[in-house]
Amino acid sequence: MVEVKVTFVGLIQRVVGRREEAIRLPQEATLESLIGELVSRYGRELEERLLENGELAAHATVLVNGQNALNCGGLKTRLDEGSPNQVEIVLLGPPLMGG
Repeated sequence: MVEVKVTFVGLIQRVVGRREEAIRLPQEATLESLIGELVSRYGRELEERLLENGELAAHATVLVNGQNALNCGGLKTRLDEGSPNQVEIVLLGPPLMGG
């Protein structure tokens, strides 16, 4: 099993109603499987805030062990078994819509 400590920062904290959560995932877990688990717990709004066209949304920052997930594999970023995994999900505001 892979243990992950998830920290929610900004508007995403309102969506889930908490600041931190510890989650256990099967071996071979990825950021994608973690987000899938979070969506199953907290609903579609979480998915709508974090993903665009099946990828991480540009307005959301996701750090995996201190590294921006976009720079280390995106949703395919592996969560390592046996090491302390920390994922920080930051959503500072909704995407700006304009015209």
